Amino acid sequence: MPIQIIWGNDTKSCENEIEKIINSKISRQWESFNLSKLDGNDEDQVFKALEEMQNAPFGDGSRVILLKNNPIFNIKNDKFAIKFESSAQNIPDSTFLILSCINKPDARMKTTKFLKKLIKSQHAFESSHNLPEIWDNESQIKHVEEISRNLNITLDKNVAQAIIESIGFESVRLDIELRKALLYLSAKNKNLLTVKDIELIFSEKNSNLFKIIDYLIERKIPQSINEINILINQGEPPLRLIAGLTSQIRIYTIVLLLLDVNDLSKISQLAGISNPKRIYFIRKKIKNKDSKFLINLMIRLLDIEFFLKRGNDPINVFTENLASLT
Repeated sequence: MPIQIIWGNDTKSCENEIEKIINSKISRQWESFNLSKLDGNDEDQVFKALEEMQNAPFGDGSRVILLKNNPIFNIKNDKFAIKFESSAQNIPDSTFLILSCINKPDARMKTTKFLKKLIKSQHAFESSHNLPEIWDNESQIKHVEEISRNLNITLDKNVAQAIIESIGFESVRLDIELRKALLYLSAKNKNLLTVKDIELIFSEKNSNLFKIIDYLIERKIPQSINEINILINQGEPPLRLIAGLTSQIRIYTIVLLLLDVNDLSKISQLAGISNPKRIYFIRKKIKNKDSKFLINLMIRLLDIEFFLKRGNDPINVFTENLASLT
């Protein structure tokens, strides 16, 4: 299938699939001629990708054009639509266009409807790679187990849950930390990872976003600041951290304010929740919380984002803005 659509917020899995395609299709001797990596945030590069997809490869192997941050199926642009449809008709069998994006293709878009026809005729392939929802512990466990299997690590009982509680379930970090565990197991000449091993490999200072969120909504501000400092010192980008905190606290606040509303689809739409079933889990978590506190917390988080973007010291910004919360 010459056109490959890869989307989802599990960036590590998306990148793995992209690399797999590139490595299997392109001849290493001709890679410099037959591999193009372009950025969809630049309109000119979008058109360049759609132009290059009509070119046959040089020498042996196939040609691959990778367009990251692909806007074609989510941003209305008649020029994109016209060019994509015309170029897709002329793509050689040995040329592959990879369109990668975090967002799912918008079913209302003309380009997405055309894409569905290409998929049906087997001229295009679509794959999605999303991280489990924050409330879906069962899927989180399966996710950890799958990554462990891919690394040939056997998990003992309750180890997947211990890993989640220690470092979370974000794919990039899981891959890094589990590779450390693999080295540990190799040194110990064993292949079964136990809960005791987890305690030794992932020190108590490891933290994660969900622990911080729980501390914040429980008004355990000193503990939340300590965990934030740990994450930042471990190399977590402050802007990504504040984005995750703001997103989740915003959802909690909206659900709490609409606690008496029975229309789950309406709440889902306002809170930006794709699965209405998640609301039951959130309501259980925040039903006894103070809405005024969450609103005030949201204001502080937005202030933190503002100061971070102005280049202020991250640890000072978080500490100064959260310390006075009660």
